[in-house]
Amino acid sequence: MSGQADDRVVIGKLNEIRTRRPPWQLLMVGNTDGMIAFSAETNNALMRIFDLLPHLGGVTIKTTSGDLSLSRDFPGNYVNEVDALLAGILNSEPEITGIVFPATGTRPQHMATVEDPHLLPEAKELAAAEAAAETGEQPRARDGEVD
Repeated sequence: MSGQADDRVVIGKLNEIRTRRPPWQLLMVGNTDGMIAFSAETNNALMRIFDLLPHLGGVTIKTTSGDLSLSRDFPGNYVNEVDALLAGILNSEPEITGIVFPATGTRPQHMATVEDPHLLPEAKELAAAEAAAETGEQPRARDGEVD
């Protein structure tokens, strides 16, 4: 009986994963002759394409009314959420010493560590500047910079 209960838990988790919404929505921007509205099925298919091709930055949809640029639109706090997840992983698993994010066309390679649990290389400085702004302090200059 315990095996069947375990199977139900696993199936429940798989169903949850399948029905989970991505942390982004489609952003459609364009210069068209009028308002364009796609069906729910078309929107879902477009979202699925972005799910299946995570490296895809965007696409252009050609319509009879003009072109639309489609891309993922992440909420403003997603980087903070990723940073919190990284901190949780790195603090709870002492055998993990770092998580390396590969370089992209716009960002160098970066390794998140317990001391710097951030997705973005500049996030540690940004967090310090935000904390200083909240307390009214002047942010400190980085090594090699003059105030």
